[in-house]
Amino acid sequence: MWSTCSDVRSDASCATNGTVGVSTEEHAQTRPERRSWTRRLSDTWSRLEPHWTPPVNPRLRRVLLVFATLGLAFTGAWLALAIAGTSQGLVGPLVVDASIQPSLEGESVIRVDPLGTLVVDSHRAPISMHVSVRAVDEAGIQNIVDDPSSLVELDDRLVADLRAVIVDAGIRGAVVGVLGAALAAGLVLRSVRRALLAGAVALVSIGGSYGLAAVTFDAEAVRSPTYTGLFEAAPQLVGSVEDIAANFDAYAEQLAGIVTNVGALYDTTVSLPTFRPDDDTIRLLHVADLHLNPAAWNIIDSVARQYDVDVIVDAGDIADHGTPLENNYVRPISTLGRPYVFVKGNHDSVATVAAIAAQPNTIVLDNEPVEVAGLRFFGAPDPRFTPDQSLRGTASEDILRASEELGEAARALDPAADVLVFHDPSHAQLLDGGAPLVLAGHGHRRDTYVLDEGTRVMMQGSTGGAGLRALQGEEPTPVMLSVLYLDAETKRLVAWDDITLGGLGLTTAQIERHQAGEAPGDAAGTPAPTPGLEN
Repeated sequence: MWSTCSDVRSDASCATNGTVGVSTEEHAQTRPERRSWTRRLSDTWSRLEPHWTPPVNPRLRRVLLVFATLGLAFTGAWLALAIAGTSQGLVGPLVVDASIQPSLEGESVIRVDPLGTLVVDSHRAPISMHVSVRAVDEAGIQNIVDDPSSLVELDDRLVADLRAVIVDAGIRGAVVGVLGAALAAGLVLRSVRRALLAGAVALVSIGGSYGLAAVTFDAEAVRSPTYTGLFEAAPQLVGSVEDIAANFDAYAEQLAGIVTNVGALYDTTVSLPTFRPDDDTIRLLHVADLHLNPAAWNIIDSVARQYDVDVIVDAGDIADHGTPLENNYVRPISTLGRPYVFVKGNHDSVATVAAIAAQPNTIVLDNEPVEVAGLRFFGAPDPRFTPDQSLRGTASEDILRASEELGEAARALDPAADVLVFHDPSHAQLLDGGAPLVLAGHGHRRDTYVLDEGTRVMMQGSTGGAGLRALQGEEPTPVMLSVLYLDAETKRLVAWDDITLGGLGLTTAQIERHQAGEAPGDAAGTPAPTPGLEN
């Protein structure tokens, strides 16, 4: 059935009815078909295609396509490596990022923020290896602190972990580079064949670069790296790497054995003649110059528990270079279970002091008197920051002025302090009369003497055995700490036990008991070796 407009009807009326010359059945069948999203995307892409291209010589066109494929292969691979070419992993207790990047100079770059970078001219290939230390794995550090014997295997573990991270970065770089090249060529040239060709070009280029890097690798280049940032001072800070490496294995094997000597020491102490402390006696553990030795914490904890000390006093230099990376080292303070009084040494930075102050039961002395374990302490930080072994022991105007100020402030206190704590006793005579007792460190040797006005100065040796620096010398540095006994009423020193544990390569342990009123050379001060110790 057909529907028409009469001649007398206007065109507008016909348009309104919308039935000009069309059957109702056919009108229902002319509705647009629904298309899939892939079809719509294909149609849109076709409309974007240019409708006219200038005539090009077929040979020239092929050449241009080849160069376009090569250019897109390298560009796509480079972008893919920059965006997704970084892998992550653990190297010992360190969380690192590793990546392979295109480079005109074949080199290996190790970045440790915020300290700087270490660059090694390790190979001759158009790629560079980048390793960035992103964080420190706290669990890994704690495992080393809890089990110093694990240091024996740490060097092998570091090599194996680093090798695994580099291999993973190489595989990831190859895969990402090939995919990036193929994707770039496929999207731009709209050709599966060109995409596969670009991927093959990237694979051959990356594989060839890896092979060239392996063939030209120079292991000796590691001995002469280029430092930037704070690492520029690395040769002075670390000293001779060869000397440390030569002694490290032997040193690590001794750490666990040294700790086991403490129990035998206590058994010897209780059998010593002369002074016997009672329950009211204040027991103070004097330590200094830990210098990042992980074994020091187990030694301190063992002595503190077995001698039942009331307070631990650290005369400074708990760190070595004062870097933020060293801050995790102080965390075991929170596990000692007794007050820990600390004064800054010349190797401790502001960051070091802040990390110590954040630990529970820690008191940092800073020109204010404090009451701890029945004793009144007063101390001041070392004004210097010299994390360079060549500057140790220098008596500058700063330390002289700080000693003068501490002495004057101590003598003006009311009530007076029982114990002064200052890292460097080079000008201890300026502290005379400020308190009955001065505790110090810095010299890595033990010494005690009485000043004119009766103040006794006690300089502690290194409780950390001088840290890693001890590995550079032929003579071992012993581990030293002392237990002091003070009268609960007078707050005066009555006696003390000097504890000495054998350093690198030694298995000895000895204890010397002294009484405050004895003359130098008395029998009470004769070393008492502890028998039956094994390493």
